[in-house]
Parts: sequence; C-alpha cells; structure tokens
Amino acid sequence: MSINLVQAVRSAITDQIAEQLSQKFGIPAQIVQQLAARAVPGLVASLMERSAFADGANALYTVVMSPDANAFIADQLSNVITTTSGLKHLEASGHLMAARATGQRIDALTDAASIETGVPAQATSALSGMLSAVLFGVLKHYFLLSQVSVHALPALLRDQVAEIRATLSNGIAAAIGLGNTEGFASNIAGRLDAVGATLEPALEPAIATIPATAAIATATPPAPRAIAPIAPAPAPAPTPTPAPASTPAPAFAAATTQMRAPVRKPAPKKSHKWIWLLFAMLAAILAAVYYRGFTNGDKFDLRASTAASPVTQVTPAASSVDTQVNGSDALRTDTASATTIASSVDAASGIAAASVPDAAPAKSKDASLLFHVSSAGVPSIEATVATDAEKQRLIDALEQHFGKNYSANVSVDAQARPATWLSHVTDLLPLMAVPGAEAKIAGSKVELSGTAAEAKFGWMDRLKTTFGDMFQVSSFNVDSAVANATQSFRSAMKTLLAAEDSCSGDKLSKVLDLQVVNFGRSSATVPQDAYATLDQTAALLKDCAAKGSMVKLEVAGYSDATGVPSAKLEMSRERAQAVRGYLMKAGVPSNSLTSNGYGDANPIADNATASGRFANRRIEFVVK
Repeated sequence: MSINLVQAVRSAITDQIAEQLSQKFGIPAQIVQQLAARAVPGLVASLMERSAFADGANALYTVVMSPDANAFIADQLSNVITTTSGLKHLEASGHLMAARATGQRIDALTDAASIETGVPAQATSALSGMLSAVLFGVLKHYFLLSQVSVHALPALLRDQVAEIRATLSNGIAAAIGLGNTEGFASNIAGRLDAVGATLEPALEPAIATIPATAAIATATPPAPRAIAPIAPAPAPAPTPTPAPASTPAPAFAAATTQMRAPVRKPAPKKSHKWIWLLFAMLAAILAAVYYRGFTNGDKFDLRASTAASPVTQVTPAASSVDTQVNGSDALRTDTASATTIASSVDAASGIAAASVPDAAPAKSKDASLLFHVSSAGVPSIEATVATDAEKQRLIDALEQHFGKNYSANVSVDAQARPATWLSHVTDLLPLMAVPGAEAKIAGSKVELSGTAAEAKFGWMDRLKTTFGDMFQVSSFNVDSAVANATQSFRSAMKTLLAAEDSCSGDKLSKVLDLQVVNFGRSSATVPQDAYATLDQTAALLKDCAAKGSMVKLEVAGYSDATGVPSAKLEMSRERAQAVRGYLMKAGVPSNSLTSNGYGDANPIADNATASGRFANRRIEFVVK
C-alpha cells in the first residue's frame, strides 16, 4: 500500500476549506490552492532529504507517531479552522513537527513560496504550518492503516519521486538546500533505498499485535460535527477452554502474553507485572496532562474529536492493499480500523512514555568538507564533523598522504550529522594535490570547481563512479547559475506583478535580489545579459512611483574575499553606482535610489569555492 502525499494533502484543501481560509487571511481562495501546490512538494521533499539518513528516518517516524500528529485531521480540518484558536494551534503544531522531523525551521521554504505566489510572508508561514500539520496527519493515518514501522518509511518516500519531479519548483528546491529539482529527484531514490536496507522491520508494541479481547475505553468531548457511528466488531469466537469468569485476564496482560512463546508448565507464582504496567500508565497520563497544561494552556485540542464513542473491542486492521492510493480516498479507507488502532496506540503510549527516554534532538547540520589547492599543490582544508573520532580519522588520512605539507581547520559540531563522505576520503586525496582544484562537500552533495571541474581532467566522472549513487556530484558553471537565477527572478516578478501590493518594499526587494548582475573580472560595466532583468526592475519601480507608492532603495554592492580590501571596497562601490545609473537612465526617479559599496562584508556563502565567491559578488536592493 502506498500513497501520493502531495495529492493527499492538496485534496484535503477542498474548495470549501480554501474559501474558509480565504476569509481568514484575506486572500483569494484560488491563491490558497496555488500556495498549497507550491509549499506541499517542498515539505515532502524536505522529509525525503532528511530520511536519506537513518537517524533522520527514525526522527521523522517518531514525530509522525507522536500525539501531536492527528491521523484524522483531513476529515476534521473544516471544523478546526472555524476558530482562530484552532487555526493558530494547527499552524504552531505543524511548524513544530516539521522542525523536529527535519532538524530545522521551514522559514526558507515559506519565504520562497511567498515570493513565488505573491502571498504575504506572514500568511504564507501560517498556511504552510497548517499544511505541515495535515501532511503529518496523512502520514500517521497511512502508518496506522498499513500497520508498518519505520522500515517502510524510505520506500514510501521513494514513491514520491515522480510527483516531486513534476511539482517541486527550482526556486523552492534551492531555498531548502536541495540544489535543483531534477538533480534532487535523480539522486534521492538511490539514497532512500540505501537507508531502507539498513532499517530492520520492527514489531511495534500495541499496534501490530493487540488482541481482540483488549478492553480499552476512551472518553473525549463530543466532536464538533456528527461522525457516523462505528459498528462494533463481532465478538470473538469462543475458545475450547475459556478462562474462569471470576478471574478475567487484565487487558495489558493479554497484550503481552500473545507476544510470548507458550510454556509447557505454568509458573509456580502468579505474575503481577500488569499492576506495575498499570501504575506506569497512570504516571505517564499524569505527566502528559501536566505537560500539555504547561505548554499549551488553553490551546485548541486537535485530538478532541478523534473518537465518537468509547471503544471496547479492538479488531485487527484490514490487510495491506497492493495498489497505489491517491488523494482523499486513501484518507478515508478503513476508518473503523484506523480508529481502533489509534485508540490502542494512545493507550499504549502511556506505558511507553513511562519507560522510554525522550528521543535525542535531531541532527540539524550536514558534515562538510571544503578544500582548495594552491598553485604549488598545497591543499587548504576546512571541515566540520560530528565527533572527535571522525576528526582524527580525517587528520590521519591527510598526514599519511601529505605529511606536513597541508593546512587544515577541522571542527567538531555535536549537531552535525555523521560524515558519510569520510569513507571516500582516500578517493579525494589525489584531487587535493591538483593545483587550482576546489571542492565543497556538504552531506551527500559534492561540488567541484576550479581545475577540478575542467572536463579534460575527468574528475567529475571519476568521483561519480567512486562515490556511487549515494552522492550527487556536480560542477559549478557560471552560465548555468546566471540562467537559473534569471529564471527564478522572472517567475517571482510575474507573481509579484499580479499581487495588489506589488510596491510593498520588503516583498519587492526580495524579488529584486534574485537577479544576478554578473560583472566581468575587474569591471564595473553592466553586462548585456543583465539588461533584461534590470529593465524589468526599472519598469516596476517607475510604475510604483507613478501610482504614488515610490519605493526608496539603496543599491548595495558586494565583492568576494579575493584581492586587496581597499580595491574590493572601491570596486563594489563602482558596480553599485553602475546599476543605479542604468536604472536612472531607464527612467527610475533619481531621488528614489542611492548606492554604496561594502566590499567583502556580510558574505552569504563560503569564499573557498567558485560557487561561494559567485554568490558573494552581488547587488542587493535595500529598502530605505
């Protein structure tokens, strides 16, 4: 059984719900649907990238199966968003679950989606949080129905590759650190397969083997809308030797005995372990009540309507289905089975919480390696690894190959993920001796520049072969970088012009900063390939001024770290003045523009690689 996650979440945003959200946020319902179409693929892709590591897959599964995820949110969404408190709690829980699952906030995704759709950043963030909560609910619903564990997660996410390739925009892919859509989609399947092979199927207590005789009663406030009653499960067939009526087996004892192999002789003493389990469950419930009261206050309880009536019998869920299930159909299949399983999970989670410590916080950074080689063949290395053992392993490899003829700055960051590239460090050592070679590795992404990227040396093909499908090996190309930036700028500009507040300073500056003015080496002449984007910029600024909404901007020039500081400062000033002059010549009011240069201050990327230096040589538009 599989499911198209993007379509499932989007199908939950029906026309009725889009209209409700339109009234809440003051944006057209059609734009709400467009935002979902942009944001949801980014959310799913973020989960795919995180699950390409074993610890990431485990972290995601833990969040999905936590009480914060509501398996029935897709059905309850219309009622939840009717109140401001319900909508705010849904937004907050979605952001929290996404941060816990991916190891980072989704602000970069929401900012990119805001630019591409023209929706204000605050509304985009709120709606994205809500969409995240729906996504985690869809995932929980899937796992409860399928009765599978974390070992099935990589395969489920691998099934999303085709949808992500078709729906994820390059702008959002770049914003969340995935490079471009095609590169990510081509690489992620193999990485997920490799992780899936390392995750063993695990028997999930209180999910897969809860016997039909377990009596679990739950009571919740009445649901805000009527829910069809669930037909009780048929009574279990009588056994040849029923237990005496005077001593019924406790519910939790029944759950544990079914998991043990039968013994030939009864124990001489009657076990009272179930009493301790009961005490543990009560303690966990009290702790959960205290925790929720402390953290949530009077917030809306998303799980208040998950049960319409007490459940007294639990039946096994239906067997898994082999066909692909898309959209809302998957969310509504076997609702009765999912409800009973969810009740079992809630009851068992109290026991688990009493004995299992909190999961360690997810690792939030990729282990990285940067190096560039001098004309004399001496490498300079900067690296961030997760442990002292990884640091020593890297240092040992460098000393064995180069002796003392290298420089290295290796730091240890406990928040870094394991340095998977360390297993290939011997393949990199010959490249570290090539004059002019540069490389940057972050997680599973390898970027070559300098002489390492020249086709005649064949390093890209060589590293693709040695690193294998687990890594994405590419080279930096200035023309491609300019073309991608131009495409992103034009797409964002089109969306901005369609918005009513296209002259909003902050929103306008974010779009203008997407364009690249790629000056020639030691040149302050505006290049021809920047004319088209600067003309669009001028047209927008003139239109804003004509409407009485003139935006005052500073054209700020920056350089990379190469060269003499005074020369860099002067060059950045001249380039900023050149852009201001071009815009004024195109008709932008001179009193709306100033210019200044800042040299290599405030770098946005590392200067050790060509791509980093390219990013740092930039023109920014700052609202004054």
